[in-house]
Amino acid sequence: MARTELSGRRVLITGGAGGVGSAVAECMVAAGAKVLITDRREAALRETTERLAPPDADVLDSVAADLSSALGVKRLFERVDNALGGIDILVACAGVGSGPLSEMDDAGWRYVIESNLVSYVACTKQAIKRMKAEDNRAGMIILVGSISVHIMAVGESVYNAAKGGVASFAETLRKELIPDGIRVTLIEPGAIASAMQPFPPEERARMVTEHKLLPPEQVAESIMFAATRPPDVDVVTLRIEPLDQKIC
Repeated sequence: MARTELSGRRVLITGGAGGVGSAVAECMVAAGAKVLITDRREAALRETTERLAPPDADVLDSVAADLSSALGVKRLFERVDNALGGIDILVACAGVGSGPLSEMDDAGWRYVIESNLVSYVACTKQAIKRMKAEDNRAGMIILVGSISVHIMAVGESVYNAAKGGVASFAETLRKELIPDGIRVTLIEPGAIASAMQPFPPEERARMVTEHKLLPPEQVAESIMFAATRPPDVDVVTLRIEPLDQKIC
């Protein structure tokens, strides 16, 4: 079956210094894409860029930005314009965890919503604006949600409010963009062996071997699958879980 080649494609990855984001960046660079990653953590971004970019190759750039703010989004897309000259694929996987609503102050729960939902909408709007300006009918928006919205575990009310919003946003926006040829994919991973888990690295590694956590690379592969489908194929929702996914 035909697949879309990614060589030369301009890709923006939010949350690019995290487990999934850096794994996707590595795959995209290997596929020949020109990649810009962003994250709040400047030191982690620098380490990721140094680790993934081939020596003397202009294929991976980074910019530190807090996408919970309008100023951070503006800063990011100024870099998109200057470094990439446009955008073909947005992979939005920035995010923060949360606790129960009753244990969070107003600033805390608002930050979770702004980081996990508002930033997705804001970055998607800016990406679409650029795709439409170029009449880029091969543009793609890939939004990383979570299966937590189906599990509805105690203690994840605020997180689920944001991720549930991402799911509804993605599936509705997809229909709105069909006339423009811009595709939208929602990826819904189960528990991932990333720093968002409340376990030290060695414990996360053990849980991966026990099939209780997904390696970030597996989530990245699902994103790459969606990104490489031919233009007439739309991966609407892709749900991926570890074999022994916790359900409560």
